[in-house]
Amino acid sequence: MSAKDIGSEPKDEATMVEEPVHQDYNLLLKQSLKSRHLQMMAIGGVIGPGYFVGLGNGFHTGGPAGLLLGFGIVGALLWAVMQSLGEMASYLAVSGAFTDYAGRLLDPAIGFSLGWNYCFLWFGIIANEYNNLGLILTYWPSKMPNYGFILVFWVVFLLFAYLGVLAFGEAEFFITATKLIFILAFFLCAILISSGAIGTQGPVGFRYYHDPGAFVDGVEGVFKIFVFAALLYSGTEMIGLTAGESANPARDVPKAIKLVFWRVLILYIGGIFFLSICIPSNAEGLLHASSKTASSPFVIAFTRAGMGAGGDVVNAFIIVTIVSAINGGLYVSSRCVTALARAGAAPKFLGHINKRGVPYAALAFCNLFGLLSLLNLSSSAGEVFTWLVTITGVATFITWGCISLCHIRFRKALKLQGIPIEDLPFRAPLYPYGAWFGMLGSFFFVFFQGWTAFLSPFSVATFFQNYMMIPVFFIMWAGYKFWNKTKWVDLAEADLVTGRRMPTGDSVSLSAKKGIWTRISDTIVG
Repeated sequence: MSAKDIGSEPKDEATMVEEPVHQDYNLLLKQSLKSRHLQMMAIGGVIGPGYFVGLGNGFHTGGPAGLLLGFGIVGALLWAVMQSLGEMASYLAVSGAFTDYAGRLLDPAIGFSLGWNYCFLWFGIIANEYNNLGLILTYWPSKMPNYGFILVFWVVFLLFAYLGVLAFGEAEFFITATKLIFILAFFLCAILISSGAIGTQGPVGFRYYHDPGAFVDGVEGVFKIFVFAALLYSGTEMIGLTAGESANPARDVPKAIKLVFWRVLILYIGGIFFLSICIPSNAEGLLHASSKTASSPFVIAFTRAGMGAGGDVVNAFIIVTIVSAINGGLYVSSRCVTALARAGAAPKFLGHINKRGVPYAALAFCNLFGLLSLLNLSSSAGEVFTWLVTITGVATFITWGCISLCHIRFRKALKLQGIPIEDLPFRAPLYPYGAWFGMLGSFFFVFFQGWTAFLSPFSVATFFQNYMMIPVFFIMWAGYKFWNKTKWVDLAEADLVTGRRMPTGDSVSLSAKKGIWTRISDTIVG
């Protein structure tokens, strides 16, 4: 398809160019998300109980230094992947984003398997957040069993999701702003606790880096952190998925992408560092594979300092973040399932969208997977958490690798079709090195992060946790390819038009000269 096929009639915000197969879907969804919504989602979206409770599992598994190292490496990988996604999503704004790009730029069969792989990822995250909800509610004695709370919240979250994308965006904005204020306030409290200025335990300093130690299980412990880090970082890709419901993606997506660097540095690396000066890796109550119940490491930091009231405040706050985390999970997974249904890769009824722009059938379907959290009634909560972390972490690496590969193919398609890169609203810095790093790094972790399963004695459970998503991905790809006789996409004919919205005046990149520090900043943060 050539540039002449693009319509020339501008609309108020942007000109949407759609082919019939995609047109009804992307126009039925409401393009109501504003710049502030996307920016807040980029820096703090989907941070919930997985962050406030799950980090305890990381401390127990890798120790403070192992946790910092693992999150630093995976954070660098995430940064590279998000630059690739930002370039494509700001140019082709479709709900479904990279699952759609894979079908256009690689092979429709890969788009099918990647789409369901990403859905499985979110099904795991949703179940994990409900599991964390049950853990948090054990902090306060109650006559209602954990499964009762889970079922009540299950209904509440589903009803809230039916309010539509604008309600989701506003909730994310205000709750995420609250999360950021709380995390920064904890950083200050951590400094005061560690210095002995508040609390009853006296000065701590970096004592816990010496006893019980900076690492747990050495290199093996660090490798176990990688999939855990991928799980907690997952959700950042939702910026690409929200582009189809953004009022002005050419302007708003690049702004959101630039905040990913600060999300990694401040919220994750900063959060881990300040926790590490307050609690040891062997603190009682931290979540691990054999734990029946667990407390948030943020709560433990206050209770060890003799400040029980601080623990109550933390737990109450975590309940609030559950609204954001599960709501975000339902939003992303439902849009992905709806995109698959509209493309004929899922049952048709899952593609239904009501007049409010809500994919109601997909929302109910995705929320059903939250009930997997009820498995902790017959198994330990920590064991359920470990399985969900590993499976979804591997699915995350598969997704990231495919995004980077799509970006490499995207640039080649632009060249073959004579589209200048100056037409891109956002250009990924360090291309092609960043894209290749994102792809090779992600696929390396897919295959090698589970090497600990082969240590003596061989662990069948650990092997399946780490590698079951790989054959699932290839079986879906091979089955779809065989059934539909799909072919590898010819980039000279790849669709670079569907979903493109012509940028408005305030979206176009300015070519004014930039100073050296501005150029360095643009390279680092996008």
